[in-house]
Amino acid sequence: MHLGLVTYNLAPEWDLDTLITNCEETGFAGVELRTTHGHGVEPSLSDTERAAVRRRFEDTPVVLWGLGSTCEYHSPDAEEVRRNIQVSRDFIDLAADVGAVGVKVRPNGLPEEVPVEQTQRQIGEALAEVGDYAAEHDIAVWLEVHGPGGSALPTNIKKIMDVADHPYVQVCWNCNASDAVDGSIRQNFDLLADKIGSVHMRDLYLPDYPWHELVECLRAINYDGFCLLEAHPPSDDPVRVMHYCAALWREMTK
Repeated sequence: MHLGLVTYNLAPEWDLDTLITNCEETGFAGVELRTTHGHGVEPSLSDTERAAVRRRFEDTPVVLWGLGSTCEYHSPDAEEVRRNIQVSRDFIDLAADVGAVGVKVRPNGLPEEVPVEQTQRQIGEALAEVGDYAAEHDIAVWLEVHGPGGSALPTNIKKIMDVADHPYVQVCWNCNASDAVDGSIRQNFDLLADKIGSVHMRDLYLPDYPWHELVECLRAINYDGFCLLEAHPPSDDPVRVMHYCAALWREMTK
């Protein structure tokens, strides 16, 4: 397992050079570039700009693990779903060009006016279609365990993934409070264990999640990808927070 950073929360305003420099300094081995942030790595980049991003990461040990899109497929509006599928394709093209391993997508709710089973099937079928396109480019698609109204429950994600049933569609475990049952995440983790391709870690410095059990669960499945910090900054010095969280990570995983 490797420690990485999601630009969300801690680093939304950093340009690409600042981001890479700070990761090198603090021992973060990889990054997920969340869309709309200061790094500027977006589908709107030209071929020349994409090549420059790829070269920048080739010049550093910091791995471009993923692109954090906000693509989602739960809307009752069929045209909106088609638009999100197309934007997902655009991010997959970008990932292939800049050298990223995968693209993060998400559910972001379960519309009340539609039966839950119908929405789960709709999301799963959209993911399968996106997965087919991703397979052509050898890019992973990571469905984040995310969203309100039961959207983020592992039981919901499991049903979506059963519909998608695609080798290039995996899960991004998100370390939500709702993962825990009687203080343990193991029951919910096991529902998705064979599909986990990426991990987001929220406030690693707070004892409100069973972090050591998370490490045990990931080791049990021989997870060798990135665990990406997505922490809320508890101070106005995010680099100091990164140093602290890197030390916590080394202690947790030694």
